Amino acid sequence: MNQQYNRTVAEAGEIDLGLKNFMLGTYRYMALAMTVTAGVAFLAKDILPHAVLRGNPFILLGFVIAIPVLFGSVGAKLPTMSKAGVLRFLFIFAAFLGIFMSAIAAFVPGVIVAKVFFMTVAMFGALSLFGYTTERNLGTYAKYAFAAFLVYIVMSLVFAFVPGMAPEAGGAVFNTMNLIVLGAIAMITAWETQMLKRTYYTFSGNDLMLEKLSAYGAASLLLSFVNMFQILLSLFGRD
Repeated sequence: MNQQYNRTVAEAGEIDLGLKNFMLGTYRYMALAMTVTAGVAFLAKDILPHAVLRGNPFILLGFVIAIPVLFGSVGAKLPTMSKAGVLRFLFIFAAFLGIFMSAIAAFVPGVIVAKVFFMTVAMFGALSLFGYTTERNLGTYAKYAFAAFLVYIVMSLVFAFVPGMAPEAGGAVFNTMNLIVLGAIAMITAWETQMLKRTYYTFSGNDLMLEKLSAYGAASLLLSFVNMFQILLSLFGRD
């Protein structure tokens, strides 16, 4: 009886340690990818014609279409892809986000960008901790969050093609929209962290698949971080 109990405790300890290593590995990949995003944004800020990029609705449309296509295609091929292939996707995607970020931050003072970045880090960390520790299933809430985020994306595209319909920056409607979508991104971030835990338990023992899922999950978390940063910059990125 004692031997069985000790074996069960030992197995639980191994699983918990494995989960910890899996999550830490995912955040390490995310941190490396974020460095690539920041580096590309810094290098591109004085090279790309940001005024043209920001004012071109077709570029925004292409960006919106490219992201789900990229994630969908890689996600479908993940079981047969190599670890190196998934890492290439992660860092190419990080560079792609860097170009997007350079167009957003090019017109904002560096001090404000830094302030909003650390604000985003604090918020993202708190949400990830909540998603990791909560016992509540966040899936139902995430459905509504994704719906709200999709509405925001559609409205952003409409405003890009018909600028006259866009609410005034800093106005009540503008701030309300951004606060709602910030709440949606917050829920999505917590849910993603929870799903990473469940993914680990599903593939526990398959080390290669867990490594690939770790890199893939890092790309998803990085996207949530960038979305959160962009919304906070819209809310607090003015002098």
